[in-house]
Amino acid sequence: MIFNKTEEQERGYLQKIIDLIKSTINQTDVSVKEHVDTLQEYKDYLWSSKDIDPHEIRSMRESILNHFAVGENVINKRKRLGKILDIPYFGRIDFKEKNGKFKAIPIYIGIHTFYDAINKMNLIYDWRAPISGMFYDYELGEASYNSPTDEIRGDISLKRQYRIRKGRMEFMIESSITVHDDILQKELSTSADDRMRNIVATIQREQNRIIRNDEAQVLIIQGVAGSGKTSIALHRIAYLLYAMKGSISSEDILIISPNKVFADYISNVLPELGEDTVPETSMELILSGILDNKNKFQTFFEQVNELLDKPSSAFIKRIEYKATFDFIAQLDRFILHVENTYFKATDVKLTRFFTIPGDFIDEQFRRFNRYPMRRRFEVMTDYILNMAEIQYKITVTTAERNSLKKEIKKMFAGNNDIQLYKDFYEWLGKPDMFKMRKNRMLEYADLAPITYLHIALEGNNTNSVKHLLIDEMQDYSPVQYKVIQKLYSCRKTILGDANQSVNPYGSSTADMIQKTFITGDVMKMCKSYRSTFEITDFAQKIRKNNELEPIARHGEQPQILKFKNEDEEVSCIVDLISKFKKSPYKSLGIICKSELQAKELSERLKTYINEVYFLSSQSSAFIQGIIITSAHMAKGLEFDEVIVPQVNNKNYHSEIDKSMLYVAVTRALHGLSLTYYGKLSEFVSFE
Repeated sequence: MIFNKTEEQERGYLQKIIDLIKSTINQTDVSVKEHVDTLQEYKDYLWSSKDIDPHEIRSMRESILNHFAVGENVINKRKRLGKILDIPYFGRIDFKEKNGKFKAIPIYIGIHTFYDAINKMNLIYDWRAPISGMFYDYELGEASYNSPTDEIRGDISLKRQYRIRKGRMEFMIESSITVHDDILQKELSTSADDRMRNIVATIQREQNRIIRNDEAQVLIIQGVAGSGKTSIALHRIAYLLYAMKGSISSEDILIISPNKVFADYISNVLPELGEDTVPETSMELILSGILDNKNKFQTFFEQVNELLDKPSSAFIKRIEYKATFDFIAQLDRFILHVENTYFKATDVKLTRFFTIPGDFIDEQFRRFNRYPMRRRFEVMTDYILNMAEIQYKITVTTAERNSLKKEIKKMFAGNNDIQLYKDFYEWLGKPDMFKMRKNRMLEYADLAPITYLHIALEGNNTNSVKHLLIDEMQDYSPVQYKVIQKLYSCRKTILGDANQSVNPYGSSTADMIQKTFITGDVMKMCKSYRSTFEITDFAQKIRKNNELEPIARHGEQPQILKFKNEDEEVSCIVDLISKFKKSPYKSLGIICKSELQAKELSERLKTYINEVYFLSSQSSAFIQGIIITSAHMAKGLEFDEVIVPQVNNKNYHSEIDKSMLYVAVTRALHGLSLTYYGKLSEFVSFE
């Protein structure tokens, strides 16, 4: 006998669940009010009573704390119930344990667990629960999941998927595969939102393996454009918070994201999944912070802009060299050289009648070699003075102690980070590989190596991060990953796409990252879900990725539009915008090669249309609508339609230009238009 056999019965059951959730919400509202009233009573009593026994105060304090804690739990429960009211669940499996006494039980799966306190049973299971994993991993037939104590084997006799919106069931599908293609196609065909959304209803089997991987110390995800790697990584964070509750919280996780706009764009996913947002930072902030924010430096965005604007060959060579493993090996050899040669001990007159021999000071520098070089001066001073007091009964003043420490520090020639870094290139015989810009500004490629030297000599302060997530992995060099390895010993999820690097001269592949960390599991996401088959096929002709598998969702062919001059091109873009505004779509991305081009075009378009929003490197939020931006800033974002202007052979001709063009066209979900005047870029001359 199947529970809720027909769709009509399922609709009736859904309404019962919704009524029960509403009833539970009302009960929690009453409970919250009771806790608030009780706390107010305690407060009034404390204010009105002058002579209260200390024991009574202690007892009342404990009661207040207990009421506050219970009240917080009730409020959190109220929030969770509110979240599931519109979409209580999205899937169901009927599972019967092997050799079990009971018949197959229906397991409804949603974003959160819903427990029926009266009948003492789960009516809805959290998608992250072990038993829910079978929904994603198995078809009808034999299945299993790992309970806290054992592996549970059995059979799935029924599998259903539902599309429920605002408490109403739009349709129900009997499904015998992982996630039914009809559901997936409907979800993929919808318009882009102003934020990334959760995808729990359409998680695929290969994605689920990544989300629930709780063994890898370093998980490296190589995902093709549109494979949903960022979303999957965030769902993985939500899963780990659920699976490791009590040992890890949202505050223990750190995300390294490419920019503030992207951080804002993904900020909705974890709250939708019932988790608090996690701290976010950038590689630049981490590196600069280690150096106490003392140095001016070129940002990664500025480096990429320089590479797009006729860069010198010397600039490219400097970037390329500092992104090699040989460069890291040379840094390590130089650190050993500094250890052996940069400390020159001399005699120090401690008091009027007592001098400390240089040989003895040098011996202590070697004795404390377990300390970073710059951290030895303090312990050396204490040890030398302790020995002097024991052997010679000498007592020194605070001023004499400080003077000794100062003298010992002066014996070390590696106290200045920039000078030490210059010394490295002199020692290497490659002084031309380091160039300081105007106003003593460092090139971006130098920020990580200087930090690497600083950590080697200064040591590393421990941090409380328990899981680190790094997005756009391809845009960081091996030496940057070496710094991360030294700073964060925790588990890591690292994700990106080698084909989407905006700096091909200083990027990393999954294999390079694995080599940097020595250990690490590489998992690939090869299926592209974002774009239509036609757009994906177009992008593949720009930059071929043999591992990419396009989803079979069809749409219009991308169009390449030629014009006589720039004015005609701009006029056409205005027409394309007008056409978009009449369409059912919500977001249009006009993606230029560089920020300067985007800014100039934005100013021209605003003379015709007011609703164009310029997204720059200084922006901090993603806004839905008509956006004009650079390919660099568009990375990780997606739009219903995309226009790529100025696709001529003068604007798109170098390897980095090709990367930018690939990134731009792969942002489109449903429609893609390329415009140009002059001669078409060879990267798209296949049409």
